[in-house]
Amino acid sequence: MFAKAKTTTGIGSITGNIIDKTSGLPIYGATISIPDLKVGTSTDEKGSYLLKQLPEGEYLMQVSAIGYASVTKVVNLSNTYSVDFKLSASNYELSDVVVTALGNTTTKKRAPIPISVVTHNMILQGVANTAVDLIASQPGISETTEGAGTTKPQINGLGFDRVLTLMDGVPQEDFQWGDDHGLLVDPYGVYDAEIIRGPASLQYGASAEAGVISFKSEPLPENGTVQGSVLTEYHTNNGFLGTSLHVAGNHNGFVWALTASGEEAHSYSDPKDGYVWGTAWNQTNTRLILGINKSWGYSRLTLSALHRRIEVPDGNRDSTGRFMFDSPQNGKIYPTRSDFLSYSADIAGDKVLDEYQAWWQNSINIGKGRIGLDVGFTRSIHHDIDTGSVGSGNLLVNDIPYSLKYQIAGENSGLKLTTGINGIYEFQNNGAAPPEPYIADYEIPNYTNFEIGGYVVLEKNFKNLTLSGGVRFDRTDFVGDPMSLNSAGNIVPPGTPGSDVQFTGFNNKYTGPSGSIGASYQLPDNNYVKLNISKSYRAPAINELTSNGLNIGSNAVQLGNLNLKAEQGYQIDFAYGYDGKDVSVEADGFYNHISNFIFADRTDSVSQGYPVYRYVSSNTAIITGVSGYLNIHPAAARWLEIDNGFTYVYSHIPNASDSTSHLPWIPAPHLTSEIKLRLNDAHNSIIKGTYFKFGVQHDWAQNNIYSALYTEVPSAQYTLFNAGIGTNFVNRKTGRVICSFFANCTNLTNVAYADHLNLAQYFLSYNGTPVTVTKQNQGIYNMGRNISFKLVFPFGGATGKLSSTE
Repeated sequence: MFAKAKTTTGIGSITGNIIDKTSGLPIYGATISIPDLKVGTSTDEKGSYLLKQLPEGEYLMQVSAIGYASVTKVVNLSNTYSVDFKLSASNYELSDVVVTALGNTTTKKRAPIPISVVTHNMILQGVANTAVDLIASQPGISETTEGAGTTKPQINGLGFDRVLTLMDGVPQEDFQWGDDHGLLVDPYGVYDAEIIRGPASLQYGASAEAGVISFKSEPLPENGTVQGSVLTEYHTNNGFLGTSLHVAGNHNGFVWALTASGEEAHSYSDPKDGYVWGTAWNQTNTRLILGINKSWGYSRLTLSALHRRIEVPDGNRDSTGRFMFDSPQNGKIYPTRSDFLSYSADIAGDKVLDEYQAWWQNSINIGKGRIGLDVGFTRSIHHDIDTGSVGSGNLLVNDIPYSLKYQIAGENSGLKLTTGINGIYEFQNNGAAPPEPYIADYEIPNYTNFEIGGYVVLEKNFKNLTLSGGVRFDRTDFVGDPMSLNSAGNIVPPGTPGSDVQFTGFNNKYTGPSGSIGASYQLPDNNYVKLNISKSYRAPAINELTSNGLNIGSNAVQLGNLNLKAEQGYQIDFAYGYDGKDVSVEADGFYNHISNFIFADRTDSVSQGYPVYRYVSSNTAIITGVSGYLNIHPAAARWLEIDNGFTYVYSHIPNASDSTSHLPWIPAPHLTSEIKLRLNDAHNSIIKGTYFKFGVQHDWAQNNIYSALYTEVPSAQYTLFNAGIGTNFVNRKTGRVICSFFANCTNLTNVAYADHLNLAQYFLSYNGTPVTVTKQNQGIYNMGRNISFKLVFPFGGATGKLSSTE
């Protein structure tokens, strides 16, 4: 990279040219972005770019282009700058990308904790039903599922409340503890993503004990531009239909963006079960961003409304294995083909999930530093539907997340300070009981939860060495209201004669420190190493403390424990990487020791025919593992790329019996490998950026399980084959993309398999009577062969350039 900087006239602007380092020719469609400001642009046919009307201050800028290695540079926007770049040819675009998930912007190589980056190109070229599907193939990442539309993320074998998910910085507190509905993030609203694979409690608090998943929307366009895209998608297996409209503009620093999307799917099929009853779902989402960029900083307001209706499979069948209704529907006992192919998702046992968000983000320049002030409001509504539209369980959770931080960095000194406070105030109320003969289901009480934490992080950059460390202290206050029910299941005042106590009042307080110290070192010949030691802390979640009833989505009765202790963890992460012109490789190993580990332990009791689980925290958990990738991208064969990823996680509970010596729900070791072949672009062709890809995923058997009382059963190994193709149709005269086309086939050979984290494999009942699963093939299998088709039509501004698609 070659960069030159010179002061000219104006404030808060940056311009320059981007050329090929070898040929000296301009690079058309290269992307220039400033992640901290969430703004970007792309080069014209002369390789020139311009960003103006930007806040003053020092920011990390990233330049990337298809077929070139990404580069980064710190720029000072106190004046107009001219910065030119020479890019080196490379098929590996993640060579040196900017990451922001750590709270203080840095690059992927210099971050002391392993970070995965999922680019926009990777999202466009992939196939997904949910936002978690977008990232699940990354090393160290897994997902628990209960059908194609119900997914939750795992990092290094830990999930649910131990993984913090952000959407443009907003914490997703949408019943994160539940496993019977997916994360309420719209996949079409995600432009790219970053995953911290390790404790990030220092910056984010207790919910980031395992790591952070940071989803981000599309960067806002350059000044004087209106641009957008229309997307449409179809999947053959479950009839998935998806459409999305995105449009954004920038007028003299006034920025705005609108995204509206809808998805729906009927029941999916697999080779063993045929169509699986209870796996249909639909969703709509609207997201609006309004903001201003000024010399003093920026201010943005994001408003979002998401509605999801999702069926919950329970595996109810007759003695022959044929799926049945839980109760007769319109005189029918069995679903017909038209029921399986219905998109309505309104059978007995389904859920309605709504989430409304308002998120106000501000950055104000103060001297050589800047203050960030973010505050929001989120309302999550959860209806368990007993039949038709009558809810048997109704939860309304309100969250007020907040963050105040101060950052100052010196380009010359290499020292960066980040300090502040953040947390959340949450209050939950149970909705009204349904009319007779339906009985309300109260799983958790009315409660309030206030979390606050203060932290300080220091980072020092030397020529080849980066040191980073800090400390944090958190406090969590839970206050729960008492609740009593009469014989009809209605709420009555505590102490009412003949009533039963559903919840006792409680006031639990938890405090704990967390900290981290780490380093990354850039060795000669493109080698680098990372080492990080961290102390994590997590207070119990509300369901772990208070659950008292049937979780129909889990087919289990769950009992909380008000005496749970906070988890205390210590983790060591070590990584080695090499980023050469032909090969890029990284291997990450970790050791995690967690005291007072909380999980739902199955008892030998049965209630309403369902197994009873009670939360305990008397165990020590040790989790170790290794993950990594190997990307082969020969400089002499730019038409070829081979990408490989590997994940292995092992868990151990010391001094436990054989059947209880491993933690439940640890993913099986798995390997992914993909070969991508690119065609050379013919001169004056209307087709450009064409590729073919062939992939394989192998999951080994998982026999290291928590087998007591059939909490888990061993999973068998399986191998899946995948294939895909993509291309761009362009205007011959201008080179602008008219349309991008992507097609993928997953599970090409239609294998009948059950992933170890497919919780629906435990759903089995006969004529409505729950049955204990003792073998993997008794429950519900994962989706069979699926072919997807995706079309993207960019319009306006600079979005038609090849920076947006490959």
